[in-house]
Amino acid sequence: MAFKGNGTRLTGDDGFSKKVAFGAEIIGNAATALPVGTYLIIAVAASSAFPANTTGIDAAAGDILVVSTGDSITPAVGDNVVTLTLTDVCDVSSWQMEFSKDEIETTVLCDAIKTYRAGKADMAGTINGIFVTGTTDAITGGLRQFIDLVRQDGDTSYDRYEKTQSVDMGFFYVNNEASLCDKMWIAAPYQEYGRSLGGEIGSAQSFSSSFRFAPLTYTSAAGAEIAIQPTFYRLGDGS
Repeated sequence: MAFKGNGTRLTGDDGFSKKVAFGAEIIGNAATALPVGTYLIIAVAASSAFPANTTGIDAAAGDILVVSTGDSITPAVGDNVVTLTLTDVCDVSSWQMEFSKDEIETTVLCDAIKTYRAGKADMAGTINGIFVTGTTDAITGGLRQFIDLVRQDGDTSYDRYEKTQSVDMGFFYVNNEASLCDKMWIAAPYQEYGRSLGGEIGSAQSFSSSFRFAPLTYTSAAGAEIAIQPTFYRLGDGS
C-alpha cells in the first residue's frame, strides 16, 4: 500500500468525527464476501482470510477492518466481524488531541543523573463546532451527559431524557479525501468531560467539548469480550 501523502497538502475534511454503533455480527463461512463497509474484528481464524500483514503482526480481535469498493475479502470459518454503523457528527469544525505518558522516576543512589521510565499512555482532546439542533443535542452522548434534555414539538409531543453518562466511539479524521491523499484517522472510544455553549447575535452559535479516551468493550454473541484500543489508521488505494 503506497502512501501518497508525503509532501501533499491535506485536503477534504481535515478535522472530522464519526460516532459508531455496533450492528449485526457476520460469521465467516469461507464463501460469502464482506459487503462494502466498516467492521470490528471479533475473532480471527488460525488460517485467516483477512488481508495479509506486512509487519509480522496479524489482524487481531479489536482491530477495525474497512472494505472499500473493489475489495474482495471473504472471511474464513472462524473469521468473525461485527458491522459498525457510522454516523457523521456534521457540526464539528475542528478537533485536537494531546498524547502523554506518566513520567516515573527510577533514580537510585548509584546513578550519576536522574533516570525515568514511561508509564501508561493518556490521551485527551477538544472538539469545536457549530450548534446544530438534533446533532449537538443528540439524545445519546453530547449535552445529555451533563444536563437533562426536554423536547416539545407542539402541545401533544413532550419527550424528556434524564442525563446519563456514556462512552462513544469516535472517528477523528486527519484527512478524509482519498482521491488526492490516503484517508487517515484516529479511531478511539471517548467520553466527554466538559461542554461549553455560547450564543452571540450575528454569528454562528458555537460549542466546544473536552474529552478523554475511555475503555470500551464489545461483547460478542458468543460471549467474548473485545476491548477496543485507540488506533491511528491509514487507508490507501492499494497502489
